[in-house]
Amino acid sequence: MGAMIIVAIFVTGFLAGGLGSMVGLGGGVFIVPVLSLVLGVDLKAAIAASAICVVLNSLNGSAEYLRRGMVHIKLALLLQVSTAMAAILGGIIVVYSPVQTLKLVFAGTLALVIAALVAAPRGAEVVPPGGHDPFGMAAEFDDPTTAKPLSYVPQRMKRGVTLSWLAGLSSGMLGIGGGAVQVPMMSAMMRVPLRAAAATSTFMVGTTASVSALILAMAGVVDVAVTVPAMAGVMIGSNLGARLGAKVSAGALRQVLILTLAVLTVAMAADGLGWVQLR
Repeated sequence: MGAMIIVAIFVTGFLAGGLGSMVGLGGGVFIVPVLSLVLGVDLKAAIAASAICVVLNSLNGSAEYLRRGMVHIKLALLLQVSTAMAAILGGIIVVYSPVQTLKLVFAGTLALVIAALVAAPRGAEVVPPGGHDPFGMAAEFDDPTTAKPLSYVPQRMKRGVTLSWLAGLSSGMLGIGGGAVQVPMMSAMMRVPLRAAAATSTFMVGTTASVSALILAMAGVVDVAVTVPAMAGVMIGSNLGARLGAKVSAGALRQVLILTLAVLTVAMAADGLGWVQLR
């Protein structure tokens, strides 16, 4: 592998780690398409590298969010159970099933997520504590854009746990950590403030991706020459992204999220339909 390719992989990891930490996607949504479509890396090797990078991105990015008190730890642990279980199934599927078909399914899922976000331009209204809260999920964090505490109670907990299976499957199948599903779900359906949703997702995706990474490593598809420079870039980028994500307005974060999902949807659909051939 040439020096220029290694540098390109490092830059990809840096940008993916930065933006992934900002919007809680884990970075894999950028790493897999760029490594596969642009740099010609084997698809399964790209997925494996992405899963490992997502773990590192989560460790680095969530540390900053935890320090700022933005992570809803109780919510994360509750959703993580179904997410991790589904990630095991997703990892097995990607090893034994045609990836093109899986990408079409995933592209369709992301399209539905985008539609849900667009349908609520300002995001779902936050439900403050004091009302119905049978699971004791009320939380609060200091919103850096307003310099005031923001209290909220996550809603539709049962639906959230159920849909977390989809996040786990996407993580296992494509090595993206599941944040592309978790963030919109928590924000639009569960009424978690977008900033807290991104922080909580960043905290969760590491565990989810580690499950699929282990399965792919056991299948022998991890390419060290690809994974190491990507990890180095992610390590630097995720720290920067977490700091910026805590300061950028929620509206800007949401716009970045929609744009990111739109690009990923087009890329996945084009590949699944055979319009773009991975090398």
